[in-house]
Amino acid sequence: MSFLGLITRCRDEFFIGEFCDYYLSQGVDYIYIIDDDSNDKSIYSNIHDPRISIIYRQEIISSNYAQYLYKKIKDSYKWIIYVDVDEFVTTKKYNNRTIRQELETTFKKVDCVMIPWVMMSCNQKIKNPESILLENTHRWNHDKRHLHGIEKFRCRYDSIEVKSIFKTSKFKLLDTHHPFNLKNKKTINVDSVYAQKRELGNTHSQLRERDIQNAYLVCYHYRIISFENCFNKLKNNFWYIKNNYSLDDLWSTDYSEVVDESLMNKKKSIDSNSIPKS
Repeated sequence: MSFLGLITRCRDEFFIGEFCDYYLSQGVDYIYIIDDDSNDKSIYSNIHDPRISIIYRQEIISSNYAQYLYKKIKDSYKWIIYVDVDEFVTTKKYNNRTIRQELETTFKKVDCVMIPWVMMSCNQKIKNPESILLENTHRWNHDKRHLHGIEKFRCRYDSIEVKSIFKTSKFKLLDTHHPFNLKNKKTINVDSVYAQKRELGNTHSQLRERDIQNAYLVCYHYRIISFENCFNKLKNNFWYIKNNYSLDDLWSTDYSEVVDESLMNKKKSIDSNSIPKS
């Protein structure tokens, strides 16, 4: 059994190679990319690492393909991460540690770690960056409210979504934000900020700047990458098309209030230590 596997979904995201390089550097043993019928398959042209599988499917949400894949591979891994390609989990409190090292130490006796989003912005960047980790270093100030009339782009002051890393032996089903218990099995679930016990849930309450700085793990969510990326998302993303979101809807949430170079510095450290590239 391997220690840590990762499942992600991707549709036309140009930075998928950077995503894979990052998570392999963080101790992930194997990455499963579920491609949701991307129009541009060339995004995978530089991915040749044997630790990465690209699975081409259509209508992966309606078919719940991620659940099918999880059931197929779950017994091969002790832990699973389930994130989208614009979500980068990182260590904070001990920033020199990898995700794997935190699972082996801080969270070794728990079953599910629920990790809050930190909302990234692009600071009015027009073109896609060569590296989102190096070039996109602005984000929301989570001590402020960000009122918005559309639920998708709502204020996250009172509660914000989480992503989860969890032990496969204790959970039967995947969901977007957390897994579901096997029947009659008790689990130990904690938040990733202060490692406090929590009930399984989709959100973390009242994430603040001091919490981000002191957290064991956070999940940087790169929803707004550039004007170009927002434009392409409106053409290719199922949920954006279905709900008829506009460019103004996305662009209005580019709250570039805090400079945060955490992942920029981590990527520079990874590159300087010659982590193998995919």
